[in-house]
Amino acid sequence: MKHIVKSVPNKGKLKNGDSYNFYEDDSVIIAIVADGVGGNACDWKASEQACKDLVAFYNNKFKTLGVKLGLAQSLRKTYEKIYSTKGKCKGMLTTLVAVIIDKKTLKYHYFGIGDSLILKFENDTIDELTPESAFRIQPDELPSSIKSGGKLKRNTSFALMTDGISTNRKGYKDELALIINSENWESKFDQIMHLNQLTQFDDMTLMLLKP
Repeated sequence: MKHIVKSVPNKGKLKNGDSYNFYEDDSVIIAIVADGVGGNACDWKASEQACKDLVAFYNNKFKTLGVKLGLAQSLRKTYEKIYSTKGKCKGMLTTLVAVIIDKKTLKYHYFGIGDSLILKFENDTIDELTPESAFRIQPDELPSSIKSGGKLKRNTSFALMTDGISTNRKGYKDELALIINSENWESKFDQIMHLNQLTQFDDMTLMLLKP
């Protein structure tokens, strides 16, 4: 899958509380977007660390378990590490959403923690995959957050975003569909991100995946 992504800190903010990661190897694609909780310490570190750790735990500890189970255990370890943080960043917290594609089976999985969002675009329909959830979940409950979405279709696309995008413009779903369906989607992506920056009120991150 092709992907495009941009993350923009709120106006006047020194550190971006949002983060993202995109990882691909011969067997898997992992697309991740995170939004550190601004009311807690070190929002920027929480989101950045979570995006990196999810992939690192999968590759270094759990890959042999398979894609879904490996990511489930990686998610648990990612939040255990966040919850155990000491010092000035104690209490940090982040949202986390991800789409995971098994390249061998062409099946996808996903999860959502907090109020960041994943949309699926397919056959002219738009589905929300991740309704808002708690920001803090017990680590042992996190593996059950991984959902199986089934097999990818030829026109299945995804949008992963923080609430800086999803609550910024009323017509954001239709605008994202315009990007997905555009022949020059990179240019359309830049146009829509520019429109979002005109009314920006928060850090905002948008990642799109399309065949």
